[in-house]
Amino acid sequence: MGLTFTSVGFILFLGICLGLIHAVGRHPVRICLMIIFSFFFCLTFGFAGALAVTFTAIVNFFVGNRLGASDNDAVRKRWLWAGLTANLVPLVFLKYSGFLLGILATLFRPLGAHFSDPSSLMFPVIGLSYFTFAGMSYVLDIYWEKMEPSRNFSEFLCYLVYFPKLVAGPIVRACDFLPQLGKGFKITAQDFEIGLGYLLVGAAKKLVIADQLASHVSTIMASPEHYNAWTLLQGMIGYTVQIYADFSGYSDMAIGCARLMGVRFPQNFRMPYSSMNIAEFWRRWHITMSSWFRDYVFMPLELAGRSVPNANVRASRNIIITMLLCGLWHGPSWNFVMWGGLHGVGLAVYQFYKSLRLSRMQQPKRSPFHPGMLVSRALTISFVMICWVFFGTQTLSAAFGYLWRMVTWSTDGVSLGSPYILPLAALMLLAHLFINKDRNLVEGLPMYSPPVRVLTYASLLLALACLVPADAVPFVYVRF
Repeated sequence: MGLTFTSVGFILFLGICLGLIHAVGRHPVRICLMIIFSFFFCLTFGFAGALAVTFTAIVNFFVGNRLGASDNDAVRKRWLWAGLTANLVPLVFLKYSGFLLGILATLFRPLGAHFSDPSSLMFPVIGLSYFTFAGMSYVLDIYWEKMEPSRNFSEFLCYLVYFPKLVAGPIVRACDFLPQLGKGFKITAQDFEIGLGYLLVGAAKKLVIADQLASHVSTIMASPEHYNAWTLLQGMIGYTVQIYADFSGYSDMAIGCARLMGVRFPQNFRMPYSSMNIAEFWRRWHITMSSWFRDYVFMPLELAGRSVPNANVRASRNIIITMLLCGLWHGPSWNFVMWGGLHGVGLAVYQFYKSLRLSRMQQPKRSPFHPGMLVSRALTISFVMICWVFFGTQTLSAAFGYLWRMVTWSTDGVSLGSPYILPLAALMLLAHLFINKDRNLVEGLPMYSPPVRVLTYASLLLALACLVPADAVPFVYVRF
């Protein structure tokens, strides 16, 4: 389905795109070429996505200019709500209509009401959540006067449909992207090396790690009732590694593609499994999404709820609401809602703990390998792994059954051994423990001597040549 970053077709597509974009000198022509290539990429996933992103671009460009042209608060507020509605209605209808109809069918079934099959209303549009959120952030930033509206429709259309970020992010904001287009596409030899480095690292994460785990993990997650507790524990660990390697690999490749065209994307992952607490985890996991929900959901809720006297109670309530919406953003499933709700409760509990701890004497700074820090890391990653069970299974009953069989250490069922899960999990653990979690190795690699760089790139290419599985596995986050 469509051009994927790890396919041979995409490599050819990217090569042609880079060759033409860097061959022409005129800025408007480059913008047009990027739009053409982006729409071609989008159309490989179906016509509906191209139509939806075009509609989103036209609506948000028009609303943004109306917001920028008016000084009347009432008028600006009406345009704001019109813009948000125009963004959310297609999202809700195309992605959540079947889910909502299923809820209504459950509620009204005792009264004798009947509804058609909810699945018949599901209308998948590739990248819908991502470009919808990009459009909403643009409208809100103009309303809050954080940026001026774009006056160039081709540049704004390029921002929304830009193919490296179209399918699964990162969620790049207009205030970061549009100024780069205005300055032109300037790429240095270092940018080119860093872009290729991101592509190699991302491909290695996806193909060498995530795809090696995918077959065993998906088998376990699909029918947990058939496996014993030891196998289920391996499945939980394997899914934890797989989803990180898969999604951070996608983000690295998206960042690399953009960098090769002279566009810089924000980082999306910074060693999240090394976090000391759940709040730090969300500062390091899917950073562009978590910051989006913080700025456009949590903060407005905080401002609207200033009348609540207890700041901890208010913040905890708003955190839980935000994370429930974050879970639902991933898809129309109660599993995602539960996943978001658990993280919301975890963040709220940490909020209370943090307020109590700050009221005491300031704790001295400790080494990351201090026993207390290691325990904090273990508790955080354990909570995250438990939550991933809800993310990776298909139904709530399957998720609860999965966890119950682990808690009771059920010995009945099949024992499925995997030669990849535990070694790759150990490799991931060591990397998160010993690599500086605030240092980006790809960005810093051009600073090393040529032999070190050549050896690093050659090792990545050798791993890709020798360890890539025969069957291609779709990126996990493409379906969101």
